[in-house]
Amino acid sequence: MNRFPLKPATALLAATLLAACSANAPKEAQPAPQVRQVTQSAHCGLTGPGVAPVSSPEALENLLGVSGQNMATGVIRQVDLASEQLIIVTLGQKPTAGYSVGLQDVQWQEPVLKLAMQVNSPAPDMMVAQVITSPCVVLAVKGDHWQRLEVSGLTPQPIVKTAGK
Repeated sequence: MNRFPLKPATALLAATLLAACSANAPKEAQPAPQVRQVTQSAHCGLTGPGVAPVSSPEALENLLGVSGQNMATGVIRQVDLASEQLIIVTLGQKPTAGYSVGLQDVQWQEPVLKLAMQVNSPAPDMMVAQVITSPCVVLAVKGDHWQRLEVSGLTPQPIVKTAGK
């Protein structure tokens, strides 16, 4: 009885299984993007609740040139857009002073970057100026590998942006 014909078949089967396993191996996970709050303002001049990713100097200048904004533009311009992307999160127009928005939590579920925002409103009995404001926060995100951005806390449903849009 000749056993040699089985060895090449066994070797072929083993090679096929190993190739299949390596083809299905999970790709290396990307590190979580680092998010930091650069500044916030009571009046950004942006009218609706929303999110504006900024990755170029031209887009930054367009946003900083909005009529009536009152942001600390010097600290925003110091962000190196070659290594970080700015994300401006705005509450939209509010009828009085006393509103603000800030970063509460960051979650990374590759390829989705989730930002939970903390919205502060004036207390019902608080004396506030009767002035239209448009509070916002400016965030810097290091790492450009997110494909979807979900911002919660501003509206009943998260605001969603996809990379490059």
